[in-house]
Amino acid sequence: MEAPARKALRNAVVGALWGLGVAGLLAPRGGAAPILGAVLGSVLALLRPGLTAFSHPLAAGLAAGASLLMPMWPEPTFFLLVPLLAAAVAWPVGPSVEGPSAVPRGALLASAAAAAAVFFVQSARRHWQFRSGADLALFTQQHWLIAFGHSPYNTVMDMHMLADHTTFVDFLIAPLFRLHAGAETLLLVQALVVASAVFPLFGLAERLIGSPRPALLLSWVWLLSYEVHMGVMFDYNTSTLGAALLAWTAWALVCRGPVAVVVTSLLTMACKENFPPYVAVLALVLALLRVIPRRRTIAVALLALVVFVVDVKVVVPLFRTEGLRHWRYEDLGETPGEILAGALQHPGRVASLLVDQPEKRRSLLLPLANVGFLGLAEPASLLLQLPNWAERFLSTHPIRWWGYYYGMPATTSAMVGLLLGWRRLRRVGRASAALPRYVLACAALAAVFPPYGTPGGNPRSDLLVLRQPYASDPENVATQRAAVAFVGRDPNLRVAAQYHLLPHLATRVFIVPLSRAPDADVVVLQIGGGTHPGRRPAWRRQVREVLSTGAFRVAFCAERSVVLRRGPGADVTCPAWEAELAQMEAAPDRP
Repeated sequence: MEAPARKALRNAVVGALWGLGVAGLLAPRGGAAPILGAVLGSVLALLRPGLTAFSHPLAAGLAAGASLLMPMWPEPTFFLLVPLLAAAVAWPVGPSVEGPSAVPRGALLASAAAAAAVFFVQSARRHWQFRSGADLALFTQQHWLIAFGHSPYNTVMDMHMLADHTTFVDFLIAPLFRLHAGAETLLLVQALVVASAVFPLFGLAERLIGSPRPALLLSWVWLLSYEVHMGVMFDYNTSTLGAALLAWTAWALVCRGPVAVVVTSLLTMACKENFPPYVAVLALVLALLRVIPRRRTIAVALLALVVFVVDVKVVVPLFRTEGLRHWRYEDLGETPGEILAGALQHPGRVASLLVDQPEKRRSLLLPLANVGFLGLAEPASLLLQLPNWAERFLSTHPIRWWGYYYGMPATTSAMVGLLLGWRRLRRVGRASAALPRYVLACAALAAVFPPYGTPGGNPRSDLLVLRQPYASDPENVATQRAAVAFVGRDPNLRVAAQYHLLPHLATRVFIVPLSRAPDADVVVLQIGGGTHPGRRPAWRRQVREVLSTGAFRVAFCAERSVVLRRGPGADVTCPAWEAELAQMEAAPDRP
């Protein structure tokens, strides 16, 4: 057999393997997709034999093997397949070649502005479709209370805001409610702060790798991150701000002076009591790798320790005598001493708690897969993940394992790890010019082709979906808006509302969920609407509790949107409400 024929056959085989890998990503449940993928991969290899992917048969074989395992073990197989297929497009390791370094003027600002616009519009559209919930309501209320001089006692949670989390950053944001008192203000702040992380990431990348063009591309990885999208698309939370500000802290530690370090560190730690450990570990790892001076590290670590102790041991107990209600580790012990003793006596148990659920494996690997596992080139960078692992994966509380805003700090840590790994590869002359494209491909593949749904019910990143699942139909949106308008903006009116209506009515002294509706003067309902945290039987039980008082009448009705008001008077006609009551009376135990 002649050499060209042998080469063509070899390329065809390698192409078939890559095709199998692609099929596993696009159609993880198998079927005819693997055969079709193998055929198309072979055809491509024959048509374009010079592609870099066909020079790496071992990687192609691993991709094919991962594809075959996807139906059985999507986690962690998916997180191996993503970097393999990204490497097929842009091989990340090779001789360092200096490519074009100039960055178009305004490119970084344009990137941040475009991202902020998308983040805001998508999160606001979700809210306007009555898909947001209690988290947005409670933050909206406490910012409104602060802005207008009230005590920030959150009636949604029935506790002072500092009894739950030490979110001192709220006092900096609340004055904006003087300009616009509504949930949209928080969503806009969140979008701007999260998008702003491209600036410190660019500056940090430029300092560590010395080239503006790759630095710009790497800053885009943050904007493509699945974890960032989930944070932005879940109501509002100060953890999203803290994750972005952690990037600013990293930039200040490496690139700026003491004043910037103190300001960014304090802002990050003001977001929530769980951020001081992130700041301390960030400084310690950067010092361990000799990126920043030890004196600066000691100062920042001590500052973080003081803030953490004050938050947990002083501030929270002032407002909640039981102390901090988060970070519980029942599987390891009830008290800090028992937890530490249990961890030391049973290290295998501690390790198993990190990976004993598919959701934990997913959350553990996704931030690292987004950056192509390049942090492994500098193994010490994995230490940056320790606060997130301790906070989330050792806990026995399922809500912390996957989705929402919980993974955003880990994404920031992974981005810093990416830059440290790139720095190491550049030093040994193995950071190829294709490395930025490789990382961008990893982030894009993880967001577009996951083999699982998001907590919001989407088959891909929530940010990439125009209409969220279970969003109200346009006609129901209109009637719910009419119900909200009927209630009005009287800040002293005591209002109870169904879960997805809460954020639209939260700028007042007293706003509570449906479970506390008998304490309210007005109750706002959407028949057939979302009933979180209970299901339809719980919703009907809560409605019966309201009606059993005999104090409420139907004051407003627009199709399936109903407002009950305390006081005498005749009910307005409401066919949908009457039909719902008839069903509840005929079958009181039915869902």
